Amino acid sequence: MDLEYQYLVGRLQETLAADPRVSTLDIKVIATGGRIHLIGEVPTHARRAAVIAVVLEALPGVPVRNELTVLELAGGAPEPEDLRD
Repeated sequence: MDLEYQYLVGRLQETLAADPRVSTLDIKVIATGGRIHLIGEVPTHARRAAVIAVVLEALPGVPVRNELTVLELAGGAPEPEDLRD
């Protein structure tokens, strides 16, 4: 992983912790295969949407793979999605 993506990972983790729409340290942010991956669990669909909004604002133009699981789902987790290729 190059320094640019290491910087992006660190910056995004700080942003997710500081932004009042999200305020969490529970989301794992990693960089592999030329994209940022979001991994973890969020309590609601609204929180998942807030995380996506924060990420897209914080990393314009960066490929992101969303692999967040919503805990309120009774029937299973949503499929991972590419937010930006």
